[in-house]
Amino acid sequence: MLPEYLLKFNKILLKFQRKFPRTEWSNDFKNSLINDYSFFSARVEDSKLEYGDTINFLNDETIRGINFDSLLAISDHQSVLKNLLDSLEDFSLTEDTIRQIHRSLMESPLAWEADFRPELVGNYRNIPTIGSRQPYFENKHYAPHYNLEIIMSSYLDIFNSKLSLIDNTEYGKHLLTQVTYFHNKFLNEIHPFADGNGRVCRILIGAILMLNNCPPIFPRITNQTQQKKYISIIVRCEKEESDEPMMKYFALGMTEYLESRLGD
Repeated sequence: MLPEYLLKFNKILLKFQRKFPRTEWSNDFKNSLINDYSFFSARVEDSKLEYGDTINFLNDETIRGINFDSLLAISDHQSVLKNLLDSLEDFSLTEDTIRQIHRSLMESPLAWEADFRPELVGNYRNIPTIGSRQPYFENKHYAPHYNLEIIMSSYLDIFNSKLSLIDNTEYGKHLLTQVTYFHNKFLNEIHPFADGNGRVCRILIGAILMLNNCPPIFPRITNQTQQKKYISIIVRCEKEESDEPMMKYFALGMTEYLESRLGD
């Protein structure tokens, strides 16, 4: 039996699919989904972004007063996600795909929060990495860098196996079960790159959703409170050694977003 939050997600997703069949999406409609997804994802990393002005910028409208670095980063995010979804029939979750996404996102020094390391653009980190979560939570130590080649190869075999069995009528095989597993393993445990892991992870999630007849959607993150909630759920999953809190967060947030789009 599915929990209530997954049942509701399934119901709302079906309504969305019926009202907005993917084959009938206009470019404007598809771009609005991609722009929202890009903003919510980028806002996790950059608290300077404001929703209205940023969406106007992504729609090629003239704006003033927003940090150039922030705009460049979200523009790159949007471009990489759009290109990925435009060629979805060629997408496969491989190490080469993941490295290429990282390369496309992180080739500019302005994309880096850490010191720019050009030799690590599109390559796994060769240094230990600690996730900075202060001032709200303790910092996080990730998988050792000297094991990343083996870890990533083994992990992707497992995840691709899980992807092939997706069934939204079963809890253990549900799309959001698998998305959450991927998110938590990639971002919270392995953290394969020196910088840009969250952006790469969420772009890959967007592609995985689309491959399974779900639009690219993410819980709304437009302010510091919502940003902190997302990070707190990550920390809670780690402390409880469970994916359940993040899966529920995704289901509730994505359902709320789909409901808002059904009202369009």
